[in-house]
Amino acid sequence: MKKLLSTLFILVLLSVTFFVPHAYAKGEQPPVNVVLLRDETVNRDYFAAGDMVTVSGVVNGDAYIAGGTIVIDGTINGDLLVAGGTVQLNGPVKNDVRAVAGTIVFGSTVGGNVTLGTGTATVSPEAKIAGSILAGAGTLDIYGAVGKGITAGSGNMTINNKVGGDVMVAAEMLSFLPKSSFTGDVTYWSENEASIASGVVMAGDLVRHDIPKQEKPKAIGKKSMIAGATMFGGFAFAGAMVAGFALFVLGLILMALLPKFSERTVTLMQKNPWGSFGLGIVTVILLPVLAITAMVTVIGFPIGLFLLMALSLFCLVGHIYAALFIGKGIFSKSQAVVHRAWHLLVGLVILGVFMLIPILGWLAKGIFVLIGTGAILFEKNSVYHQMRQKHLV
Repeated sequence: MKKLLSTLFILVLLSVTFFVPHAYAKGEQPPVNVVLLRDETVNRDYFAAGDMVTVSGVVNGDAYIAGGTIVIDGTINGDLLVAGGTVQLNGPVKNDVRAVAGTIVFGSTVGGNVTLGTGTATVSPEAKIAGSILAGAGTLDIYGAVGKGITAGSGNMTINNKVGGDVMVAAEMLSFLPKSSFTGDVTYWSENEASIASGVVMAGDLVRHDIPKQEKPKAIGKKSMIAGATMFGGFAFAGAMVAGFALFVLGLILMALLPKFSERTVTLMQKNPWGSFGLGIVTVILLPVLAITAMVTVIGFPIGLFLLMALSLFCLVGHIYAALFIGKGIFSKSQAVVHRAWHLLVGLVILGVFMLIPILGWLAKGIFVLIGTGAILFEKNSVYHQMRQKHLV
């Protein structure tokens, strides 16, 4: 128990420093720079986080990267999931790119789809996106070719190359430069007419919709607000009791269906809590941004809803494995053989108690759930194969 509490304290401390901006005075620790050298090859999934991350080598798997400045001029032979202030993608990515960034520049090929939530995004003329683009951006400039369609919400958007599918855009200002060509329909929502240069090729239809005006919300009476708050409080308490029981039952089902995955996930949480926590943080930041980005247009609403449901599912299952992690830690000193159901039950009770402690308790519970969520993602291939064997997917 003492070791478990020590681990909790360390994780709380790390989580606080993770979110606090760093100021480096003379004599203090310098920024963290992570480099994958050009002659290095990683034959597995790659994880990196730092003030500056440079990937010049080869990653034969998926890459999960977070940092202030990120430069990728190597090769990613899998998916790229990146969150950073400035991202420069100069090397090829074989599959999909999912990014949250202040600024991102594509300077090479992407073999799959691109999903973005960013302030400024630029697809350079030498870049090529083989799949589609789903983006939410303040400024979106597409000068490279896009193999499939574009669905985007942007303040200012410019296209100056071939797009091999339909385009659906909500933008304040939309410009099609002379090298633009579209094999599908172009549908856009804007208060302004799109600027279309001479030489633009439109194989499909061009349709403009006005942005619907929002109605002012109706006033709500004070008594109605009090009654509603009281009713909500009652439902919340009852819901908490039901949710706790449901989590226990769901946890038992998961352990029965996926015993090896459950054991490996909890073991991974014990061996690599910080790595699991980092991946969990990236997930809970990235998925909501991608969901909001997708919901910008009507056509992307189902995608955004699916992403929010996926996030809820990850956190729900992460909650269960966080309870197993805590329960196993508590019973680890006991010589008696204790069924994992007791691990789960005790862990769920402790996580519930955390919620009674203001701020620190909520933070502690959040950290454990993030560790569980990250560990699940680390073990994603294992659970998929087990579910296939049981004909569940």
